[in-house]
Amino acid sequence: MMPLWQSLPRSVLRHGGSRLLFTLFALAGTAALAAESPIRKLDVAFEGDAYIVNAVFVAPAPQSVAWDVLTDFDKLQGWVPNVAESKVVKRDDASVTVEQRGVAKYGAATFPYVTERKIELKPPANLKTAQIKGNMRRVESTIMLEPEGKGTLIIYHLEIVPSVLASAVMSKKFVEHEVGELFTAIVGEMTRRVQ
Repeated sequence: MMPLWQSLPRSVLRHGGSRLLFTLFALAGTAALAAESPIRKLDVAFEGDAYIVNAVFVAPAPQSVAWDVLTDFDKLQGWVPNVAESKVVKRDDASVTVEQRGVAKYGAATFPYVTERKIELKPPANLKTAQIKGNMRRVESTIMLEPEGKGTLIIYHLEIVPSVLASAVMSKKFVEHEVGELFTAIVGEMTRRVQ
């Protein structure tokens, strides 16, 4: 197959062709970056009073590394952009209680949050989370991990019933942005740990 630049007319190459080639290579680079996105599926719906998220992400890391990152609760603020503080406040055989503080942002909309969540752990593949205290009316989520080749599929389900205050800034786009940013950062940490 002939390289793209060789198929262009000489007049294009003489008159601004270098700009055209730069643009073509930039677009190709953008497409390659988009292809490397960890997001396979990210659907957000608003049903009744709840935002429902169903998402699938892919991490180029084995399931054991994915599990280690997802359960490294005391260090999440190191790689998750909207988490300012995360700490385990209680731990037993099958669950962990985690307190987190941070600020969710999307465009001009910001929402500071405080939450305490109980997370049921079923290693090496399942986490189930429910808010105990916080400034949302209800937050529940599940994460399932499945091996895929040398990587891991992360299957995520989230249900949020916002408080009156939170509903003033939340939207489907806000939730989609927050979940996408969260898991892009988490998968980034998984990737970093296997390099």
